Amino acid sequence: MDKRKILITGGKGMVGSLLCKVLEDSGVDVYAPVREELDITDRERVIECLRRFKPDILIHCAAFTDVDGCEIDKKKAYLTNAIGTQYVTEGCAEVKCKMVYLSTDFVFDGKKGSPYSETDNPNPLSIYGETKLLGEYYVSHFLKKFLIVRVSRIFGKGGRNFASILPFIIKREKKLFLTDDIINSPTYAFDLVSAIKFLIENEFYGIVNVCNKGECSWYEYGLKVKEILKVEGMELIPVKFDDFDGEKAKRPPYSTLDTSLLEVIGFSMPHWETSLSHFLNSLR
Repeated sequence: MDKRKILITGGKGMVGSLLCKVLEDSGVDVYAPVREELDITDRERVIECLRRFKPDILIHCAAFTDVDGCEIDKKKAYLTNAIGTQYVTEGCAEVKCKMVYLSTDFVFDGKKGSPYSETDNPNPLSIYGETKLLGEYYVSHFLKKFLIVRVSRIFGKGGRNFASILPFIIKREKKLFLTDDIINSPTYAFDLVSAIKFLIENEFYGIVNVCNKGECSWYEYGLKVKEILKVEGMELIPVKFDDFDGEKAKRPPYSTLDTSLLEVIGFSMPHWETSLSHFLNSLR
C-alpha cells in the first residue's frame, strides 16, 4: 500500500487495533488517537483532530456495539453511533478525506428468508441497528467518497464480545444454552481487516458486505468450537431466542449477508469454519 495517512477511530478495539497493525506493517502512516484525544461525541474535538492530522482516509471503528446495552441507554447509543458518526463525517468533508464506516447486519429485520445484498432495504429491529443505519445515512449523504462495510458476528483475538469469548466459556462450563433460531454469517476479524485493506487499495466506494462464507446459529457455532477444541464432558443445549431471559433487544432471525459483490470486486472470504479453526489455533 502506498504511503497514505490513515486515521482510525476505535483503534484500541479488536478490529481497530488489528487494522493498525496490518496497515502499519504495509507501510501506511497510521494514527489511532485514544478517546481523550478524539471523543467522537465532541464535534469541536473531532474537527480539530482531523484538521491537525489531515488524513487521506479515516476508518471509523468507534461505536457502542452492546446490542442490549443500546436498548438500556438509548441516549448513549444515538450520541455515539449516530451523532458521533455525523461529526466524523462532517470532519471528513471539511478536510476532504475518504471515509470507511463499519456497519452491521442488524440494519435488516431478518424477514427476507435469503441472504441480504447491499441493495436490500434496511429495516432495523433494535436501537443498535437503527443508530448504525443513521450512521450509514450521514456517511452516504454528506460524503462523495465513502465505503460502508456491513459485517456480522465478528470474532477474533482480544475481542470481548460473545463470539470471541465463547471458546473460553465452553472450556469452563459444564452446560451452556445457545440459541438455534438466530442465523447469520460469522466474520473473523483478520479476514475482515484483510478485506478492508484490499478495498482501500483498490479504491472501491459504496456499500459492500464483508463476512465469512457460510452461515450458522449460535448453537451450531458453539458445536463447532467444541469440536475444534475437543472439549469433552460439556453439554450444549439448543434453545429459542424468545426463551432467553435478560435479552433486551430484538434480533433479526436470519441476517446472513450475500458477499457476491465482494467476490466480483476480487476478494474471496474463507468459510467461517476454516477461519474459526485459525482463530482457535491462535489461542493455543
